[in-house]
Amino acid sequence: MSADSSSMKRRPTRARTGYRSCGLASDIPDPFAVNPIRRSFALVAICGLVVGISIAIGGSVAMSVMLTVGWLAVTGIVMGVPILVLSLAEEGWRRLRRRFQPSLEELGLSPRLLHILARHGYDAIEDVDRAADDSLLLMSNMDARGLREVRRAISLWKYRRWQERGFPAGGYE
Repeated sequence: MSADSSSMKRRPTRARTGYRSCGLASDIPDPFAVNPIRRSFALVAICGLVVGISIAIGGSVAMSVMLTVGWLAVTGIVMGVPILVLSLAEEGWRRLRRRFQPSLEELGLSPRLLHILARHGYDAIEDVDRAADDSLLLMSNMDARGLREVRRAISLWKYRRWQERGFPAGGYE
């Protein structure tokens, strides 16, 4: 056996190992992945206009419009409304959650520390504030300098919130 044929046997290919991907599904991007609210609203609005105008016109013109593009417009409405409702609900939930549990991005930490905390399941400021220093130092790649940066950022964030609520910085006078 030659060296070329033995090296070919050692390297598995996708077809040999059973990893086959459907090229059609992976090549088509999700049109609602970016700006889902804006895009689904535009889809529903445009499709609603097509259906509404054709119904308002009436007669044989409306029937021909509905037979040619109307069924696409109705399909767009049927698919766009649930996406719009779910996207609005997700955004509302995200804003409500950020209001009561501010995220770590508000602290202005370095990307390295944000990644470490997110990787270990910390996504809210309160979660990190309640965690003990020892448990934070046990996380991989967390050192004393990073812990000091996190604790300092949390204390500055608390101080800013305290000032925003109308309490004077100088104390009682």
